[in-house]
Formats: sequence, C-alpha cells, structure tokens
Amino acid sequence: MAVAVRNGLRGVAAALLATGLLATAVLAGPALGDTALTLVNGPEELELSIDDLAAMPLTTIATENEFVDGKVVYRGPLVREVLARVGLDKAENVRFVAANDYYVDIPTQNFRDYDAILAFEADGERLSRRDKGPVWLMYPISDHPELHDPIYSRRLIWQVVKITSE
Repeated sequence: MAVAVRNGLRGVAAALLATGLLATAVLAGPALGDTALTLVNGPEELELSIDDLAAMPLTTIATENEFVDGKVVYRGPLVREVLARVGLDKAENVRFVAANDYYVDIPTQNFRDYDAILAFEADGERLSRRDKGPVWLMYPISDHPELHDPIYSRRLIWQVVKITSE
C-alpha cells in the first residue's frame, strides 16, 4: 500500500512538473502559514509567516526605485518593529539574507531614521519569488532625496528569508 501511494505521489509530481505547475508553485514562494522570514539574535530564533507579518501594524509607502518602472505602492510592517520582536533593534548592524544566500549588512540606525518596511505586497498584490518576494526590504526613496544614493539601492534586498545580527 505504501509503495502504491509513493508511486502515485511520484506520478502526481511528474505530472505537475510536466505542466509547469510545480515550477509555478516554487516561484510563488511559501504558502500561507509557512515560514517566510526567520529572525535570529544569538540563541533566540523566531520564524514568521506572511500571515504573521500581515497581522502586525502595516505601513504603506509609494516609491520609485531602480528595479521597477514608475511609482509602486508597497505594504508591510516597519523593519524596526519586526527587529524588535527578538531584540535585533538593539544591534548596531543587522544582516539581511536572501533566498540565494546573497546578503547585505545594514546599520539599524537606518530603520530609526526612515520608515523602511518589509514589503510583502506591491500595488495590492502579494509578492511572489518571481516578483522579488515574498519579502522585499523597501525604503521610502521618493520621500527622501538623500535615499537617491547607490548605497540605498544596494540595500533593497529582495527574497529576504533571514535577518540576523552580524
């Protein structure tokens, strides 16, 4: 019986792969309720789903950046509030790690100075992996001329899966 079930599941996976549905599911990112973001501060670790992020107070920013055409409306919780969940807001710098292991180190002062968010929506749609999601660090660039600097463009890390102290 177990062999038949296993073989049946292989057949379903093969069919999904052949139709492209499996690839679409992978590009969509984590399902609702699945871990989208892990916060690590020393021994303390907190896993958050998109639902967890959506349950926090949300901020909306309309901004331009070099990776999209025109102004886009992003929505998500303030980075400083997410960091505070495990005390990362007290660190001098934090490391944002993407799904492909790319990372960027950012001074936490940035998140006290600017209302940067962990965007999980753009123009009312959930961000998929294909669209730089499910979590994209976004600064309110259009609201602050000093953010029109390559250093902040490099900090717009997408597909964020982990934030940790350095």
